Amino acid sequence: MTSAADLILATSNDVQAIVSSDFPLGSFKGVNVDGLDPLKLAALHALLSAKAFADQLRDYQPMAQASPAGPWLVRLPAELILLLGKIAPTDQSAVAVQWAATDQARQDDWSAEVAESLLGRLVPFAHNAAFEGQDLFLWIYN
Repeated sequence: MTSAADLILATSNDVQAIVSSDFPLGSFKGVNVDGLDPLKLAALHALLSAKAFADQLRDYQPMAQASPAGPWLVRLPAELILLLGKIAPTDQSAVAVQWAATDQARQDDWSAEVAESLLGRLVPFAHNAAFEGQDLFLWIYN
């Protein structure tokens, strides 16, 4: 099942405002990233860091939620933001191919094109987060 999700650029002080909003993209910088979920982010993180998926997955638990039924807010680890920011434009396609080949991406029949499209949204926001000293959050509302 594909998740509905947004990537939000904000600070940890903004968590409550994000969670209480019906439409966080109306108040915060961000982009729609439907199909992206914590499992796929952890898979990307494992790929980029050359660490085990299970070790990365524990960093992708929701930190806040609007209700027990969702939506849920997941803060992207600082290491992932740093690693995303280091991907050269010329390497983005190769990373996308590897990401699409992970078990987590294959479960939703991702193609390399889908992975590259999402990576193309993640990388610029990782640059912005690092430059502006902010965090990136995944707002999952499926």
